[in-house]
Amino acid sequence: MHSVYKVIRIPGGKTLEITMTVDEECKIVYISISGDFFVYPPEALEMLERELQGCSNTDCITNMVSRTHKSAKALGFTWKQLAETITKLYRTACSSTDT
Repeated sequence: MHSVYKVIRIPGGKTLEITMTVDEECKIVYISISGDFFVYPPEALEMLERELQGCSNTDCITNMVSRTHKSAKALGFTWKQLAETITKLYRTACSSTDT
């Protein structure tokens, strides 16, 4: 297992904090998304975190974020920014499991 953490400042001043753990096969086993933003309905973010668990490639991540985007609103970041941030962190986590 390998865990990674990333904090980014979104243009406009909002913060995204993501913690992710992947297993030896590069499957997401844990992810937490937090920061000073709002998602409506609030439970949409928790549902996204649950759906991302089990993703083992970047297409899965993009699809799960896109699915959430269709049913939820975000204030403080765009869904594209979130997908890009999670994808970059995922690639970092997976490259660390290769060693």
